[in-house]
Formats: sequence, structure tokens, C-alpha cells
Amino acid sequence: MKVDQTNFQKQGGSRAAKKRAKKRQQQHSQNETKELHDVEGGGKTKEGAEVPKKKKKKTEQTLIDDEHLKDATVMDSKQKKEKQKAKREHKPVTTVSRDDDHVRDEDDSLHTDDEAIIDEILSQLNPIEIVFPERLIGKVNNNDSDEEAMNPLILIQHIETKKRARALFNSMLAPSGIDAEEFYMHYWEKKPLVISKSKNIADFALNGNDEFHLNAVGDDGEHEESQYRSRLNGFLSKATIRELISNHPMRYGKDLNVTNFCKTGHGEKRRITLDQLPQINYNNENEDDVEYIVAESDDVWQNFDNGCTIRLLCPHKHNDEIHSLLSNMEYEFGCMVGANAYLTPGGGENQGFAPHYDDIEAFILQLEGFKHWRVYPPMSKNETLPRESSRDFTEKDMKDISPVIDIELGPGDLLYMPRGWIHQANTCRRNHHSLHLTMSAMPNWAWVDFLDILIPEALESAAAKSVSLRSGLPRNFLSYMGTMYEQLDAKPENMPEALKYLASKIGEVDSNGVNTEDDDGKEEEAKKRMMVKLQDSFKAEAKKKIMRVCKEALELITTGCDEMAKRFLSDRLPPAFTPQELALTNESRAENGGKIWPNTMVRLAKPGIAHLVVEGDKAVIYHNADNSRVYHETPLSPLEFEIDDAPALEALVTTVEPHWICVRDLLHGDIEDKMEIAQSLYDEGILAIYQSEAPDTSVQTG
Repeated sequence: MKVDQTNFQKQGGSRAAKKRAKKRQQQHSQNETKELHDVEGGGKTKEGAEVPKKKKKKTEQTLIDDEHLKDATVMDSKQKKEKQKAKREHKPVTTVSRDDDHVRDEDDSLHTDDEAIIDEILSQLNPIEIVFPERLIGKVNNNDSDEEAMNPLILIQHIETKKRARALFNSMLAPSGIDAEEFYMHYWEKKPLVISKSKNIADFALNGNDEFHLNAVGDDGEHEESQYRSRLNGFLSKATIRELISNHPMRYGKDLNVTNFCKTGHGEKRRITLDQLPQINYNNENEDDVEYIVAESDDVWQNFDNGCTIRLLCPHKHNDEIHSLLSNMEYEFGCMVGANAYLTPGGGENQGFAPHYDDIEAFILQLEGFKHWRVYPPMSKNETLPRESSRDFTEKDMKDISPVIDIELGPGDLLYMPRGWIHQANTCRRNHHSLHLTMSAMPNWAWVDFLDILIPEALESAAAKSVSLRSGLPRNFLSYMGTMYEQLDAKPENMPEALKYLASKIGEVDSNGVNTEDDDGKEEEAKKRMMVKLQDSFKAEAKKKIMRVCKEALELITTGCDEMAKRFLSDRLPPAFTPQELALTNESRAENGGKIWPNTMVRLAKPGIAHLVVEGDKAVIYHNADNSRVYHETPLSPLEFEIDDAPALEALVTTVEPHWICVRDLLHGDIEDKMEIAQSLYDEGILAIYQSEAPDTSVQTG
């Protein structure tokens, strides 16, 4: 399939890749009939023949996990203490024993105990504590005290990425008493959910039929107010927004909006945007060069004091807390996750935006103050799970629609709305501002978006193979096909009046659609039957062509998924590495100085940050390590390798925590190539390494 170059920049690969290509060229004459890579890895021979790909087994010989590295031998009390120290540094202890290239696997109950402790601790933490556990436990000193070594909170720093993401989402939902699985089953893309201490005052809810509202209660009754109201603290505040606007160039229309939903000169409420318009310069190529105006802090806050809402369009650009929150949720949802922040003044019913619906799954996290929310169901089936956001609705549009949620959200509350659900919100008559974070998921991530990629590619591929698809359309087919001929074969009672009239031009019919003419009418009726026959023939032939394209589409499903993966990697945020993950990807690691050796243990630095595809005769790695926090600000820079590197690359990008794989065990015929492939990914920042023993320097690479 073709590569969409809009947000991709192809690189020629690392120097190591180029060096390998040169070496292969020199050896070409000696290896004319040799397959480019091991049959077990799949791919192509040099003659272009497909080699069936066999599923590789991750054996003890080639794949080990963190616990096996730590628990490979029965440890005495001194070794147990060494293990606790290794946990703090996220290093497997050096107790691996290789007998005939096998790793000894000793059962150890400590791992199970650790998991139970971790699950219990996670269930009690707030979202910010799960994202940044080091803030909870404080700075850990590098000493060997038994008290520190046995601190169970240390374990939270080393949990796997997907486990952390699920714990984070469960923590957001925790006050409702439901977990992520229940949420996906009953609410996701189906109906809103509000978790709040307030009461839903929608009419139907007052009648005891509230399916959208779950009261925020604890295991033993009501949460203590202060504990509940502070559970979402730590991500953003009015004070940090003020500091952000003062210390960073915030551009109207790119970084922030200033808006107000208020009455206009006609007496009707409309949304007014107070952004200063960008300046447009025209260059020699006649393309627009837009220069966005940087907002003056005093102007922004003056408008805020006058009742306007400040919307931050990319709050995670300069905010590590929100960036980490969104990055973790991308692992939970498996799609791009973004955010906007909304700061609205109090002292009255101030509202920044008109009623509308969005094209994303929206999670409202109320961080500060109180806001009155009203949520309405989609107006029609066509507006259920829409692909685009709506226009601004007027008060007249909303006159006859009753909300299903009518509630005042306060700090700690959460509101989820599927795309297509109309909503509006205003501050309450309290002398306090409102600040909420809207977390968005699933943008352009529906089946229709997948097919939008797959079907055009299938059509192009099928057309290249099929002479039938490239053959001409029937001569003069427009004389019997089209809307005006659409229902000539329909029952008279089902024919629209306009088509009855058109049909009468062919053969006069009475009010019941019965022909009233004799010989001339019979002749016209015969013509009509011939046209119907031609229509049926055309439709049958078109159906064959369509089925041919659909058959091709079925064969391209995997390739279509590769295209979606590339889109996801282009859209998503850069990975938010934990301190422990950063330590594994640091180029100045003490044990090997950032250099890959045959006995270096490696794995993908974080699950899902890289994807391997085959494009022509090249193996290409796409990754998001160099992405910007600003959407599409930095194009992807894929790494290109030779096709026979594919099995080794596949092993590298599919080996994720808690597993490790040894470089010498990669599927490739040349140890130098194995080292250089791994080095390329490590230098790119997407590979984690661990040197379990002294580096094997018997093999050197340039």
C-alpha cells in the first residue's frame, strides 16, 4: 500500500543500515539463491517469491522476563536484600544462570505477593498519584536500609504501562463503584455517565428513572468531603493557567480562545469569540502564511473578569501532568487522546459556548469550582456517533428538547458523554470560577474511518489486477440508468408522482399505473420491459465489480490495520516515560555506555510506540518517540531497513515489558547486523537495554 506522506518524512535509515546494505551488495554474487531471511521469520526470497511466515515461539532460550532475571536462583537473605535494591533501580539482579543457553526458572512466591500489594495500593490512590508515584513516596535515597527496601510504595514505580493505565482509569471511576470493564459494557459509546455528589434534577431523574447518574460513595458510606473534592488535584489550576499565559507565548486560535455565549444586538444568545484575528501574508508561491497573534496577559484576564471563558487548546504543551495523563489514557483506549481546558468566571451564569455536540468521546474532569451542566440525547439516528461536530445550536433549537442530565458538577466530579450528545454548561451563581479539563478520545477512529482507508486501496489494488474492472462502461447506459429511470420497474402504488409522470411518457397509465393504450401502448410497454432488463443487467454487473473490490479489501485488512497504526503514531502524543523507563533508555548507562553488545538484553522502551511494516522491498519502523505535544507539529520520521532485517525488527518491537530478549538471539544470520539493528533503535530512543553481565566485547561494530 502507498504511504501517506502528509505527516511522514522518510529517512534512509541509520548508518548501520547503509553499511549492511553495502556489505550485502558485495556478497550478492555468492548468495544469489540464498533467501533474504530465515524461513521461520517469513518474507521474500531474492527471486521475489513469498515465504510463508511461521509463528515464532518465545522460548526460555530467547525470551525471559523481569521476574525470571530476578528470581533465577534460590536467594539467601543477603540476595533478597539485593533484589529489593534492584527493584528500586528497576534492574533485574545479576543472578541469571545459563546452562546450555537456558535460563533457570525458579518459582518464587514474592512475585505473587508483590502483585497483591500493588493492586491493593493502586485501589487507594488518586489519579495524580498513579501517574507520578514518586511524588507520593517522596525522593528515595540511594541507601541499603531494610526499611526503605521493604517500602511497598516503591513497587508502584515499576508497574507495567498497561496496568498503570487501567489503574488510572479505574481511579477516575472509583467513586461510582464501577470499574473500566463495566464502563465499557454499559456506557462506552452508548450513554452518558455522571459521577457526582450533586443531584441530577432532570425531570425523568426526579421520577426515579436516572440511568446516567451514579452517586459518589465510598465503601463505607459517603467519602469525606475534602478527600473527594481533592481527588483530581494536581493536574491543572487557575494559578498554573495564569503562570502559563504570563510565561509562554500563547497564540489566539492556536493555544487559546477567549469566548462568551451571550445576547447579541438581536436579543438572541450566540457565541462570540474575542480572539484577535491572525495576520495573513502572501508569499511568492501564492500560499497563505498565517501569523497568529500572541495574547497579552492583561487583555486575556480583563476579558475573563468581564465574563468570558478562557479555553486552552493544548494544555499539555507546557504541562507534564496533563501530558502524562493523556499518554497513559492512550494506552487504555488504544487511540489518540487529547485535551482542552476551560476556565469560566463565577459571580453569575457565565457561559462560554453554545449548545452543541462533539465528534469525540468526552470526559469532563471538574478540577475547581462548580458548573451547571445540561446534557441532551442525539436529535436523530443520523446524529448518533457522528463523524463531525455540530454547529452551534440556538435557544430556539433547544426549546422543545429536555435534558437527561441537569446537574451541578463540583471538584472531583466526572461526566462522560459519547459523541453526538448535546451539552451546554455555565457557572453557577457562586462567587467562584469553574475550571474543568475535557479529555477527548476516539477522534476519527470508527469502522468507517478504517474502511475509508481500506476501500480506496482495495479498489486501486483490484483495478491493477482485473481487466474486467478496467473495461469500459456499457454504451449509452445513461439512456436507461439514473434517477429518472430508477423506479420504472416499481409497483405503481410505490411510484412517486413525478416518476409516474415520466413513466407515462413511455406508456400512458391511469391513476393505478395501468397502461391505457392499445397497440402503441403495448409497444411502449415492451420498451419499458427492455429498459428494466437493461437496468437489471447493469446492476448485476456492477454488483460483480463491487464484490471483486470487496474480496480484495478482505485480503488487505492486515495492511489496512498497518495504515491505521501509522495514522495513530502520527496523531498521538510522544511517550511520557517514567523515571525508571528513562533510565533504561539513557544513552549513558553505566554498564555499557549506551552501546549494544551480543549479550545485551533489549526490549521496546514502551509498548506500542513503534510499528513494523513492509513497504516494497524495505522493512520500515514507524514510531512516535519524536512526536511533538502539539498535534502534527512534527512529521513522523520512519527508519528504513533491508527486508531481511524484518525478523529481527519484529522481535525487537514485539518484546515488551516485562520480557527481555538477548541480542544474540535475534533472528538474523550475522551477529554484527543484530547488534547494529538493535543499536539503530536504541539510538532512536525506542529501545530499552539491560546489561545482565559484563559486555561481550569479542564482536565490535563500527
